[in-house]
Amino acid sequence: MQRNSFFLIFFVLMLSACSDQPERIEFQFKTMGTIARCDLELPPELSPAEARSMAVAICDSVTAVFNTWQENSELSRLNNAPTGTAIPVSPWLRECLAAAERLHILSDGAFDPTAEPLMRLWGFYRQKGCLPSQAELDSARALLGKWDLTGSGEVTKTTAGTRFDLGGIAKGLAVDKIARRLQKAGVDNGLIDLGGNLFCLGGASGRHDWRVGLRDPLNRDRYFASVAITGLGISTSGSYERFVTIDGHRYGHIMNPATGRPAEGVLSATVFAPTALLADGLSTAMFVLGQDRSRELLGDLEEHVEAILVIPGRDMGQARVLVTPGLANRVTLAPEYEELYQLVTWFQPDQASAFIPLSTPHPRRVQPPAPGHSSRYHSSSNAVPRNGRPPRRWFLRLP
Repeated sequence: MQRNSFFLIFFVLMLSACSDQPERIEFQFKTMGTIARCDLELPPELSPAEARSMAVAICDSVTAVFNTWQENSELSRLNNAPTGTAIPVSPWLRECLAAAERLHILSDGAFDPTAEPLMRLWGFYRQKGCLPSQAELDSARALLGKWDLTGSGEVTKTTAGTRFDLGGIAKGLAVDKIARRLQKAGVDNGLIDLGGNLFCLGGASGRHDWRVGLRDPLNRDRYFASVAITGLGISTSGSYERFVTIDGHRYGHIMNPATGRPAEGVLSATVFAPTALLADGLSTAMFVLGQDRSRELLGDLEEHVEAILVIPGRDMGQARVLVTPGLANRVTLAPEYEELYQLVTWFQPDQASAFIPLSTPHPRRVQPPAPGHSSRYHSSSNAVPRNGRPPRRWFLRLP
């Protein structure tokens, strides 16, 4: 009897020890015109239903503020507000507009939260089927940037017809809010993905980081590289996800405020930043600015930010992948892309256009800057997680 009691106590203790182990869960749900996906390691006190409920509630709250398709959303009410009237805004909208205003200044207007008239003109709200005239473009551009945000959280539109579209930054805000809420609930390891806007907490199972896959902008069903990362927000901007077709030509949804036309010259821009909100806005700005002016923008930032720009190569189907120095030894090309995509170390602004093609015994690794080249960077899509388990559509895990 004593022996049986010993084994019973041992079995109960083992069950108790197992119950204290974190539970790994994955879930997804539709929201904000895309799919939200989470891969989380839950503490014992947090149930899967509670974790899901937290994420869904935050996305619902963000939608109620930023959805321009809903007439009763806070942003729609701001768009419909009379000119010259100071409109108090909620803390989340204020936070987003303050970040947008800062990015607008830093990017010399390349990021513009009032690009809605251009989006509408090009048919992204209602199909038009024809190219806008130069007069229409000029009229729409005259409405950009005509607003003020006060320190007390009031917004005033200074020109009739000025309207906001915060699609280039709102999903990043939602990802940050979800990550912070889950962290407060005890989640140390997890990945939150909202339509390619990510935040990485800790690492995947058995790892101290996450391997994040970068979508091929020339073939959106494939991934050309992966990056090992943790503790950062990630966002990729490209024209392959949302576009209109006019007279057989495809036009992307990211507008260049300087011309009034869809931005061209960059295939995709991926940013790694302390917050998903900053990464979201910067990836949009860099997609518009191109390689030289994006390098200047990175040099003006106070935050530690890394980036990857994919630009067209010399031949069809080829591309150059410009990588900031802090991502050295973190970017790995997929084997089938080693002959198609060229990894290039991307130096800081004072090194002009000095891009140095990589030529090393390990061609799939990005190398640090050459000796003597200073860097303000210190080593630290739509991107999708890739970490070691057999494939799932969005979890193509690498060992």
